[in-house]
Amino acid sequence: MGATFLLVINFAIGLAFAITFLALAWRSGVALSRWCAAGFLSASATVTAEALSPVIPSVRVTSTLSFSMLMLALTLISAGLMRHYRPGAHIGWLFAIALAASLFNTVVLVDQPRGYPLNAFGYQAPFALMTAIGAGAILMLSPRRPVDLVLATVLALSAVQFLAKAAIAVATKTGPGVKIYLSSDYAFYSQTAGGILSLLLGIALIGLVAVEVMAAASRRMRHDDLSGTLTRGAFLEAASERLARAPGGMPMALIMCDLDHFKQINDGFGHAAGDAVISAFAGNLIALAGEEGVCGRIGGEEFCVLLPDCGAAAAHIYVDAIRGLNAMTAVPLLPDQHRVTASFGIAITGRDEPVEAAMRRADLALYAAKSAGRDRWQMAPQVAEMPLGTAGLGLAG
Repeated sequence: MGATFLLVINFAIGLAFAITFLALAWRSGVALSRWCAAGFLSASATVTAEALSPVIPSVRVTSTLSFSMLMLALTLISAGLMRHYRPGAHIGWLFAIALAASLFNTVVLVDQPRGYPLNAFGYQAPFALMTAIGAGAILMLSPRRPVDLVLATVLALSAVQFLAKAAIAVATKTGPGVKIYLSSDYAFYSQTAGGILSLLLGIALIGLVAVEVMAAASRRMRHDDLSGTLTRGAFLEAASERLARAPGGMPMALIMCDLDHFKQINDGFGHAAGDAVISAFAGNLIALAGEEGVCGRIGGEEFCVLLPDCGAAAAHIYVDAIRGLNAMTAVPLLPDQHRVTASFGIAITGRDEPVEAAMRRADLALYAAKSAGRDRWQMAPQVAEMPLGTAGLGLAG
């Protein structure tokens, strides 16, 4: 009776987690949720097969269903974790292991005497292997955040638990005999340990999905949807951090950019065309800034770029490259002959100057460039106390 009650509890746990992960998949879009939902549904099917074992006439059918459903559940979760941490990872070999183990159980293990090493470890070792693979994938592929380490620990404990069940079966000469399963002490231990670890695994997986959802929300808040650059606040934060980490004396270029006559584009061709211009221009800024550069959208058509280890000469090259690339970029919804230009203000800065102060200098240079006729750049006067030299003082192009 005790084992039967635990079967009901474990079925409820599996079904509840499956429903929870289905809801998370629908609301969050995190693909791992779908893998977990399928895994816990399969685990619930395992419990159902074990509960119905007394009324299923074929021992081979019952054992095959119970083993295969649990093996599939663990494989789905491990495969989902591998794809979560490394999208596009090859997972076919996991299902090949699951299929081979299921066939071995059906063809060989069912006919072996219960409680002997071949039967006990042959039955439990594939489960231990699959959970160990899941734990190893997390340790090798994840950023090893606390939630990742907790999940890896739960999977490792599950692997140990499966091997412990095999050892207990050998020591007591019992095991997963399907017809007497529900009335055995082995079943009580198995369902108790399995239920606890299933609960811990489900909670840990929900925690991982929650962390990813919050991280995605944070990324959306930090990035401007239209341009793909950082928002103003995120840019100021990232630029300040980059300046603080810069070696003393390393020059960094802070470049303010403003699209010329942008209102005329909106008025003449529509706001959709204006959006296309912003998207194309921002894409060029990001592409030429490289991985080390920081790009942000400061206002409607105004952008700011921070380039590390970049003096006046390199900043001029970057701006001229942007101007050339911008001239060659075809913008949807604009006539082919329509050329979009921009003006730039450049401030050479360093670790000792707050980013807001450098932006003010670059903004004044940008205003000077626009006043001089637009489609050009202007170099801001350098701060006297910064040991960056005086090259480029007041230059324009």
